[in-house]
Amino acid sequence: MLTPYEPVRSLRSSGGTLLAVSKSRLKSKGDRAFAIRALLLWNDLPGEIRLADSVASFKSLLKTHFYRLAFM
Repeated sequence: MLTPYEPVRSLRSSGGTLLAVSKSRLKSKGDRAFAIRALLLWNDLPGEIRLADSVASFKSLLKTHFYRLAFM
C-alpha cells in the first residue's frame, strides 16, 4: 500500500520522502477515502517533518506546524 514516489525523470522531488498516490475511480467518494487522503496529507507535510528522527520529534514538529497553520 505504501510505495515511494519515483518520478520517471530526474526532478527536485525525487530525493524527498514522498509516497505514490494511486488514482481513485470515484471522484466524489474515492478522493475522500483514507487510503488516498492519508498519502496526500503526508506528501503535503514539509520535508523537515517527514524526515524526523524519532516519534517524539515528529509529534513536536507536527504540532508546531499545525499551530502555525491555525494562528499565523
